Amino acid sequence: MKDYFQNLGENILDTFNAADLICILCNMQPIELDVDTAVPIGLIANELLTNALKYAFLAKKKGQIIISLAATDNADKYIFEVADNGIGKPENITPKGTGFGTELVNLLVKQLEGQLTVNSSNVTHITIQFKLCKPH
Repeated sequence: MKDYFQNLGENILDTFNAADLICILCNMQPIELDVDTAVPIGLIANELLTNALKYAFLAKKKGQIIISLAATDNADKYIFEVADNGIGKPENITPKGTGFGTELVNLLVKQLEGQLTVNSSNVTHITIQFKLCKPH
């Protein structure tokens, strides 16, 4: 997953022409997930990175995004986090865009039977706790 996140981050930075401004750090040990878990986490990571680049860093300001994935003490539970040091999410302001990305993330978290926490006071820090998907 670490290699995947690093490659995804590089590709998204290239798409937004932001490689000189934004640094994406993957703070995690190498972790392998089953495909039923990896696909939703990959889609969530794509959406959260894209949103950070679209909305968190205005006026070509420099910044960083940190991605992490770690196992908890409980062997089948993981914590996935994406945090940026952008402008944060202003309160009482209508979100930009269609809201489809937020809906997609919420559906994918539900698919993982996970729990989503968003802290966006000064910076944006998104945490998702989830269990490994069980094969059917």
